[in-house]
Amino acid sequence: MRIFTAIRHSIDPKLYYGSLWSANFCPALRELGHEVIEAQVDLLPASRFMDIPGNFTRQEEEIRTRITEQIISEVRNEHKKSPINIFLCYFYNAHFDSAGFREIHKLGIPTVNFYCNSLYQFELVTAIAKEVNFSWHTEKNATESYLRIGANPVWVQMAADQKLCHPVPDDKRQPKACFMGQRYADRDRWLAKLITANIPLEIYGTNWGLQNSGGNEEMLPPSESFYLGRRQPKPGTLGAYLNAVLTNIEKQGIPRGIQRSARQLRYRDESRKLDTLLLPAIRGFAKDISHTFAGYDVILNLSNVWSDGRPGSRLIPHVRLRDFEAPMCRTCYLTGHTDEIEEFYEIGKEIDTYRTPEELIDKAKFYLAHPGEAERLREAGCRRAVKDHTWKERFKTLFKKIGIEKNR
Repeated sequence: MRIFTAIRHSIDPKLYYGSLWSANFCPALRELGHEVIEAQVDLLPASRFMDIPGNFTRQEEEIRTRITEQIISEVRNEHKKSPINIFLCYFYNAHFDSAGFREIHKLGIPTVNFYCNSLYQFELVTAIAKEVNFSWHTEKNATESYLRIGANPVWVQMAADQKLCHPVPDDKRQPKACFMGQRYADRDRWLAKLITANIPLEIYGTNWGLQNSGGNEEMLPPSESFYLGRRQPKPGTLGAYLNAVLTNIEKQGIPRGIQRSARQLRYRDESRKLDTLLLPAIRGFAKDISHTFAGYDVILNLSNVWSDGRPGSRLIPHVRLRDFEAPMCRTCYLTGHTDEIEEFYEIGKEIDTYRTPEELIDKAKFYLAHPGEAERLREAGCRRAVKDHTWKERFKTLFKKIGIEKNR
């Protein structure tokens, strides 16, 4: 099949969001024998405001319109050369005018939009989901949200690429636990409890307090008072806090909005109090996942997200990309428990999970103190990930569910 992809949120492959999904998707599709045409339109200008669900400013709308027209033009040109069988994209509402799918459908090309934040940022993709033929979502419990808006959901979980995530047998493991990820939600609370319990720990990722830590800075808009017609208060300032208060009031009304704002303020103050405790464990941005993970006896994952994508809402766990990357790297992997993760691994034999801080501490101590048990988990988890949780297997499942391959 010829598959047209628009999945890079930045055209530059050297940037984090310019390579993340293309590095996972495209090799797998090519290994399956498909021809992949990657869009050459830069989504970065729209990616910088993709956390806006709608009511775009005139300037934002102009960018979205231009990107939409350019992508449709690319699709038409490629389709004239040789028929395109699938249009595969990773669009937020901000990236693409959903009416543009109608133009692609007129060419007889089925469309699939991938989205992996459906449990807590669903409003950012609703316009796209209503128009695309198939809404590929990775969270099992998100199906009902898509059905409620009249979309056509297809649940296929995430996976890992064996070339990006693989064992590194020559690296020596330190008798420590490691967490890799940005500072978000309650992650700092869990990690602080581990440090307080004297668990040797090192932390990699962004937003932990180190300057120039690398990562996804290219997604941030310029530091201007106004950007594309929308006020951009500097993070941490009074203006930023007032903007958050107004957003809460707009979404929840005055009483609940003020209560939400107070919770956010308390949460921020509590987070700052943890900085001194966490700082000695912070190692900056890890550029190579396989080599980093190979250097530690235990790899941790923290699964909670804010239920509506913003601080102060309920915390909910869900399956993450890391749940497939880490086992494929042959790690002793310990992650937050969800019912869904049990569908992909045998808990306690291939990976292990925890439900409470106390259970996390106990299991981290256990695997650090019992290298034989940690090695058993590494071997079984890696074997399962390589067998069942590659992107090649996921695409086979996706195409079967949407009924594409059998007709092409």
